[in-house]
Amino acid sequence: MARKTIIPVFFDTSSSSATPYREVLRGIRNAAQKSGARICTVSENEADCYTFKNATRAAIIASDSLSYVRRVISILRKEGRPAVLAGLDSEQFGTDISCATPSRRAETQQMINYLFAIGCKQIALVGFGVHSINDSFRYHAAMSAVSALGLEIDERDVWHWQNDPRATLLSFLSSAHHYRAAVCPNDNMAIQLMYQCKAYGVRVPEDLYVCSFGNKIIGRYCSPSLTTMTMDYSMVGEHSFYVWQMLSRKPVGRECAIKLTVPSRLLIRGSTDFVQPPSEAELPVSSDENDPFYSVPFVQPLAELENCLSECDPLDFNIMALILDGRSYEGIAEKLFISEGSLKYRLNKLYTALNVRGKSEFVRLVRNLLGSANPFTEHLEK
Repeated sequence: MARKTIIPVFFDTSSSSATPYREVLRGIRNAAQKSGARICTVSENEADCYTFKNATRAAIIASDSLSYVRRVISILRKEGRPAVLAGLDSEQFGTDISCATPSRRAETQQMINYLFAIGCKQIALVGFGVHSINDSFRYHAAMSAVSALGLEIDERDVWHWQNDPRATLLSFLSSAHHYRAAVCPNDNMAIQLMYQCKAYGVRVPEDLYVCSFGNKIIGRYCSPSLTTMTMDYSMVGEHSFYVWQMLSRKPVGRECAIKLTVPSRLLIRGSTDFVQPPSEAELPVSSDENDPFYSVPFVQPLAELENCLSECDPLDFNIMALILDGRSYEGIAEKLFISEGSLKYRLNKLYTALNVRGKSEFVRLVRNLLGSANPFTEHLEK
């Protein structure tokens, strides 16, 4: 009988007792069973002495404890083994770490877009912890989303907490009448906000919409029920297994990091009065092309030069190098064994892309942006 593949899954007991990570572990286990593999769970007390003798090369980490995740990543790096994070974004841990996770940025964008589509223009961000990485992700994503929609929001519309979240909620409630909606980073914070709203005479949803992220069971049964973003943690576990599977097929020495995003879904409930967005709500789309940064006088020429260089082939680089070297057009054509017609064609494309009118403007532009030395000399030597 063939021996089953053993997949190490590192977890900490405090995380695994929470519903999301129980679901993550269930998803990993189910996906492994379907593939004829089995998982070997490794707790925080076993991590340092775990032997990888019979285990696969890659391992999965299912924990929301940052200290434990960093500890396990350090162990795996010393062993030369790829790591897959189940439910946490790998960005903060290094470019060699893989993950399967909901996109907190995409979720937050979707929530802000929903509020905008149902007419909320005055939005507050309430209860964001200054020491929470997840809250920080959502905060920055929300600020980016409201900016893309052209809404006026700044730090005065954000209620962070450092030591006492309840005091932060009470501080917001003294200004709640200025807002139509409050976005909280998690369901616990949102439910507590709605509780405090009752004490302050702020009616949800009549006076204030409240929404958040997490889809905790209690959010369905509180009054009003909570509009939230659901994350399928069992699917996160399954996708973590698929990432592990892909990494396991990579030959040693051909390592790469893989990131899978698990879709989330908006659950519209009583805290936003069950209001559905228009079926074809038109929302502004943020893009680099519309970003005013790229029209700033000192940035625009750099962007044009970057775009131009990205389209250049080796012959173009040789032409630019010889121009900066002071050669005449006739000398360049002779040096590169091309006709003057071919040279003229390439120069027209080059000068048009850089918005210059000839050789002298080209030389001045490149030297102003890249320095007085000829940056393309290496092409002359080939």
